[in-house]
Amino acid sequence: MTETPENKYGTTPYSATDMSNIGDEPRSARMTKNLVWVLMILHVLAGVIGVVAMQAEGPEAYLEAYLPPNEFQGMTPEMLDTAFGATLVMAVVLIAINVVLFVIVGLGLRANRNWARFMGLVLAILFLISSAYSLLFATNYGDQSGMMLFGTIINWIIVLATIWWIIQALDKQTHRWFALHKSLQA
Repeated sequence: MTETPENKYGTTPYSATDMSNIGDEPRSARMTKNLVWVLMILHVLAGVIGVVAMQAEGPEAYLEAYLPPNEFQGMTPEMLDTAFGATLVMAVVLIAINVVLFVIVGLGLRANRNWARFMGLVLAILFLISSAYSLLFATNYGDQSGMMLFGTIINWIIVLATIWWIIQALDKQTHRWFALHKSLQA
């Protein structure tokens, strides 16, 4: 049994916001929406591993690698503890900021908002630039072991997943999907 249209001409009235006939969501758009949550989990995991690795090394060993030798020599144990505590607090704050940004982008993508895709692309490119420096120039692979090595491996996985996310977000089908929703939301 067919449904009878609601107008006197026997046709379905036009609706600019009717989304029943826009088709199925492309795979690349679904991947863009889902990968953002995977990336958030990986970023949190990398942050927690980094904090645990810092704690395992202790203030003196950790700060010795990052401070100039003459500045490190002049620091008392209390100063080292204070600097190390501030570094830990900053790491936790950065993890929290990361989660907030991922949630904003993820919820925006779930609502098919093009601004979320753009914001995600900007943040992903900034992350890749930062990671390129960190992983290619600032990481001493010969001296790593344990948690630091595991954290570096996780960071490389994040870089690869971020590149994959960027490819999915820039796909023509994803662009078409978000553009279609932008015109329907206007």
